[in-house]
Amino acid sequence: MSEPIRLIILCSWGATSSQLAKKVKEAADKRGIELTADAGGTGEFKKKADRYNVALLEPQVRHLKKEMSKVAEEHGIPLEIVDQRAFALMDGDKVLDQVLTMVKGRREQ
Repeated sequence: MSEPIRLIILCSWGATSSQLAKKVKEAADKRGIELTADAGGTGEFKKKADRYNVALLEPQVRHLKKEMSKVAEEHGIPLEIVDQRAFALMDGDKVLDQVLTMVKGRREQ
Protein backbone atom coordinates (compact mmCIF):
# COMPACT_ATOMS: atom_id res chain seq x y z
CA MET A 1 0.00 0.00 0.00
CA SER A 2 1.41 3.36 -0.93
CA GLU A 3 -0.16 5.35 1.86
CA PRO A 4 -1.31 4.16 5.28
CA ILE A 5 -5.02 3.46 5.59
CA ARG A 6 -6.75 5.85 7.96
CA LEU A 7 -10.12 4.30 8.77
CA ILE A 8 -12.97 5.63 10.83
CA ILE A 9 -15.89 3.43 11.87
CA LEU A 10 -18.99 5.47 12.61
CA CYS A 11 -21.88 4.74 14.92
CA SER A 12 -24.15 6.85 17.09
CA TRP A 13 -21.82 7.36 20.03
CA GLY A 14 -18.64 5.41 19.26
CA ALA A 15 -19.13 2.51 21.68
CA THR A 16 -19.50 -0.56 19.45
CA SER A 17 -17.35 1.04 16.79
CA SER A 18 -14.43 1.17 19.26
CA GLN A 19 -14.52 -2.59 19.65
CA LEU A 20 -14.75 -3.17 15.90
CA ALA A 21 -11.94 -0.68 15.19
CA LYS A 22 -9.70 -2.63 17.57
CA LYS A 23 -10.50 -5.92 15.78
CA VAL A 24 -9.78 -4.40 12.36
CA LYS A 25 -6.47 -2.98 13.60
CA GLU A 26 -5.48 -6.40 14.98
CA ALA A 27 -6.32 -8.03 11.64
CA ALA A 28 -4.25 -5.42 9.77
CA ASP A 29 -1.29 -5.89 12.12
CA LYS A 30 -1.37 -9.66 11.54
CA ARG A 31 -1.23 -9.07 7.77
CA GLY A 32 1.45 -6.39 7.98
CA ILE A 33 -0.88 -3.68 6.66
CA GLU A 34 -0.28 -0.14 7.84
CA LEU A 35 -3.64 1.00 9.18
CA THR A 36 -5.03 3.22 11.88
CA ALA A 37 -8.62 2.53 12.88
CA ASP A 38 -10.61 5.04 14.88
CA ALA A 39 -14.15 4.97 16.14
CA GLY A 40 -16.45 7.92 16.25
CA GLY A 41 -19.90 9.31 16.20
CA THR A 42 -21.49 10.58 13.02
CA GLY A 43 -21.56 14.16 14.33
CA GLU A 44 -17.83 14.00 15.02
CA PHE A 45 -17.15 12.82 11.45
CA LYS A 46 -18.43 16.09 10.05
CA LYS A 47 -15.64 17.91 11.91
CA LYS A 48 -12.84 15.37 11.44
CA ALA A 49 -13.44 13.80 8.01
CA ASP A 50 -10.25 15.28 6.57
CA ARG A 51 -8.20 13.00 8.86
CA TYR A 52 -9.36 9.81 7.12
CA ASN A 53 -9.18 8.15 3.72
CA VAL A 54 -11.88 5.51 4.25
CA ALA A 55 -15.06 5.40 6.38
CA LEU A 56 -17.50 2.71 7.45
CA LEU A 57 -20.96 3.26 8.83
CA GLU A 58 -22.33 0.69 11.28
CA PRO A 59 -25.61 -1.00 10.31
CA GLN A 60 -27.63 0.57 13.14
CA VAL A 61 -27.01 4.06 11.70
CA ARG A 62 -27.55 3.14 8.05
CA HIS A 63 -30.37 5.72 7.95
CA LEU A 64 -27.62 8.39 8.08
CA LYS A 65 -25.81 7.10 4.98
CA LYS A 66 -27.06 9.83 2.65
CA GLU A 67 -26.00 12.58 5.07
CA MET A 68 -22.63 10.96 5.83
CA SER A 69 -22.00 10.27 2.12
CA LYS A 70 -22.19 14.01 1.42
CA VAL A 71 -19.47 14.65 4.02
CA ALA A 72 -17.35 11.78 2.70
CA GLU A 73 -17.69 12.96 -0.91
CA GLU A 74 -16.54 16.47 0.03
CA HIS A 75 -13.30 14.89 1.27
CA GLY A 76 -12.94 12.22 -1.42
CA ILE A 77 -13.47 9.41 1.09
CA PRO A 78 -15.22 6.16 0.16
CA LEU A 79 -17.99 5.34 2.63
CA GLU A 80 -19.96 2.11 2.96
CA ILE A 81 -22.09 0.36 5.53
CA VAL A 82 -20.18 -2.32 7.44
CA ASP A 83 -21.04 -5.81 6.24
CA GLN A 84 -23.85 -6.83 8.63
CA ARG A 85 -22.62 -10.35 9.28
CA ALA A 86 -19.05 -9.18 9.89
CA PHE A 87 -20.39 -6.55 12.27
CA ALA A 88 -22.54 -9.02 14.18
CA LEU A 89 -19.57 -11.35 14.60
CA MET A 90 -17.08 -8.50 15.20
CA ASP A 91 -15.02 -10.13 12.43
CA GLY A 92 -12.04 -7.82 12.02
CA ASP A 93 -10.63 -9.81 9.09
CA LYS A 94 -13.83 -9.61 7.07
CA VAL A 95 -14.21 -5.89 7.77
CA LEU A 96 -10.55 -5.37 6.81
CA ASP A 97 -11.24 -7.13 3.51
CA GLN A 98 -14.13 -4.72 2.92
CA VAL A 99 -11.85 -1.74 3.68
CA LEU A 100 -9.13 -3.01 1.33
CA THR A 101 -11.69 -3.38 -1.47
CA MET A 102 -12.88 0.19 -0.86
CA VAL A 103 -9.33 1.57 -0.88
CA LYS A 104 -8.50 -0.34 -4.06
CA GLY A 105 -11.62 1.05 -5.75
CA ARG A 106 -10.67 4.58 -4.71
CA ARG A 107 -7.18 4.22 -6.18
CA GLU A 108 -8.56 2.92 -9.48
CA GLN A 109 -10.76 5.97 -9.99
